[in-house]
This record gives sequence, C-alpha cells and structure tokens, in this order.
Amino acid sequence: MNNRPTLEERIERARALHAEGYNCSQCVFMVFDDIHSLSPDDAARITAGLGGGVGGQHQVCGTVSAMSMLIGASRFGNPKDKLAVYGKVKECSNSFSERNGSIVCAELLADRANRKPCSQYIEDSITILHEKLSEA
Repeated sequence: MNNRPTLEERIERARALHAEGYNCSQCVFMVFDDIHSLSPDDAARITAGLGGGVGGQHQVCGTVSAMSMLIGASRFGNPKDKLAVYGKVKECSNSFSERNGSIVCAELLADRANRKPCSQYIEDSITILHEKLSEA
C-alpha cells in the first residue's frame, strides 16, 4: 500500500491517543486503520476490553492482543489461513517477549528492575507490527 503511514506517524498518533486516555490495546489497534478500515469509534469500541491485559486482569498485554487482531485483519480470514495467522502472531509475540521479557501484563508490571511505562509497550508493538507488515 502506498498510503501506509510511516512508523513515526503511527507512534506519534498512538502517543496522542494515549494522552487522550485510550488504553494500550486501543492505541495500537487504532493507528493501523489502513489495515482494519474501521472508524475510530468502532476501533476503540472493539478493543476497549483488551486493555490492562484483557479487562484489567493483567493477562496477555493489550498491545499483544491488538497485534494479534491486526495480523488477522491484514490479509487473513479464510479458515484455511489460521495456521499462517498463528505463525505470524507467534513471531510478533516472540519479538515482543524478546524485547520485554514477557507478553503477560502482570509479569511486565511486576518486573520492577526492567519495568517500562505502558507507552513504551505500545511503541514496541507498533514497531514490531509495522516492520512485520512491511516484510509482506
């Protein structure tokens, strides 16, 4: 796609969304509107429950959940594609874990020695997904 935003544009937009109060999952998902083609309101509603590690339960980081949704939205949809989707999700999840030590929100928050602000997890996920989509 020639109209694909740059990585820097995505990150700046996510920073602005986060400053407005959108959660981690929403910030990642909403800046890939060239992939999901949803309105901002619909994108925010669909991903609202994924923040804080799925409804604030501190399970899988909301940014990783958003990456997973976007991988499916990027070019998959046929049930025959599910193994390819799983493979791409694993690649992105592994990249996130390599950068941050885990994909689990509670573990990310508990690691006081290496704890990053959630805004950095947002940026990491955007970077990973942007680069993965650029490979395709």
